[in-house]
Amino acid sequence: MNKAVQLLIAWDAFEQKHPNSNLDDFCRFYLSQNKQSHPAGVQSRGLLLKTLGRITSAFSLYHKAAMNKTNLPSPDLFYFLNGLAFLGEVRKTELINYLLMEYTTGMEAITRLQKEHLIQERADERDGRAKLISLSEKGKKTLADCYEYASKASEMVLGDLDEDSIQLCIHLLKGIEEKHSKLAVELKNKDFDDMYTQVCQADKE
Repeated sequence: MNKAVQLLIAWDAFEQKHPNSNLDDFCRFYLSQNKQSHPAGVQSRGLLLKTLGRITSAFSLYHKAAMNKTNLPSPDLFYFLNGLAFLGEVRKTELINYLLMEYTTGMEAITRLQKEHLIQERADERDGRAKLISLSEKGKKTLADCYEYASKASEMVLGDLDEDSIQLCIHLLKGIEEKHSKLAVELKNKDFDDMYTQVCQADKE
């Protein structure tokens, strides 16, 4: 097959899967696909997840050590403060679901943050039975200090990647992240077989 035709076919296939992409995205994707041979099917998915998992584990190690340099009562509370910074004023369950955490674990963390005056609470005017939480001034300042150390932890893991490579990774994984952020909340208390069936049905729709 003519190389130009082969390239056009590859570009068409990429554009169908990623309709919001541009030529730069395709070029980075095409080059990455042709640098080496790849294992197929289940094996390649497992390799990708192993790679992501080990990167995440390394980052978690560095990030925990970084948060120990801050005034946080516990390193994992960073994610609650960061989630509130992104979401704004929300109900406690919204924050817990956003972080994909179990309800009891999430409530314990929120209670701890309240005791440390890092978050504040008020009644929801639309529903007197519900409470809304947000960052306190102390929480905002603490989070700003945390960001300084968090950025150093991310530099340790991704410092060797150029900006184009990082943007390509974001582009390729963004859809998966959005899909499973929603599905995981809906499925977190279900049996695995039910999870599997629902996720696979969503893939076919």
